[in-house]
Amino acid sequence: MNTTYNPYLVVFSAFIAVLASYTALELSSRVTFARGLTRKFWLMGGAIAMGTGIWAMHFIAMLAFSIPLFISYNLGIVFVSLIAAILASAQALFIIGRPKPSLVVLFAGSSIMGIGIALMHYTGMAAMQMPAMVHYNPSLFLLSVVIAIAVSFVALKLSIQFREEAWVGRRWLKLATACIMGGAVLSMHYTGMAAAMFKPDVSKLVQAAGLDNLSLAYIVCLFTLLILSLTLATIYINSGSKTLLD
Repeated sequence: MNTTYNPYLVVFSAFIAVLASYTALELSSRVTFARGLTRKFWLMGGAIAMGTGIWAMHFIAMLAFSIPLFISYNLGIVFVSLIAAILASAQALFIIGRPKPSLVVLFAGSSIMGIGIALMHYTGMAAMQMPAMVHYNPSLFLLSVVIAIAVSFVALKLSIQFREEAWVGRRWLKLATACIMGGAVLSMHYTGMAAAMFKPDVSKLVQAAGLDNLSLAYIVCLFTLLILSLTLATIYINSGSKTLLD
């Protein structure tokens, strides 16, 4: 079955992936050096922002996907995939916030985070409602999970490195790193999409959703941009306040 992608939504998803990665790098030092209730605030708020960014990238990229069949989405299952992304992000930020996480902790954490991201992706795929059956190529399916774990490990290592004081002001280096991280996350998504095989099934009935996929993608994109922008603004305002106090 022929598949196509909306190029504008693909670009949107790539931009969200980079912005979410950059936000994660900025959050790393805040989680590390915060204490008490402030630390809990950064952990909870950061997990929501980072998880929403990762989820939105995947969901927008899925909305960009098109086959010659009508596709709708079960919003309840979509919400479950969002929760999976937030929980995976919370676990990642908790590890980043540890003083000196060992290599064993990093491997364990990246495995849990990678499986969480893969769970988010394939839960999102399960939310697709269409007159077709979905099967997966076992090799590509496994490869996508391995990529998710590898990407998570690299992201944790880079985030721990960028939380150090010497790296705080290097915005362009952080941006370049975020582009690499965003590209790696995208590679997991499109490997997972390549693993999917669709077989038409005319016996399945699909109800039309209230919004078309393009409108839904724009709403998700704007909502995510708002959350990530507010998170970055809070980080920079917090940094400015500390500088004035010092």
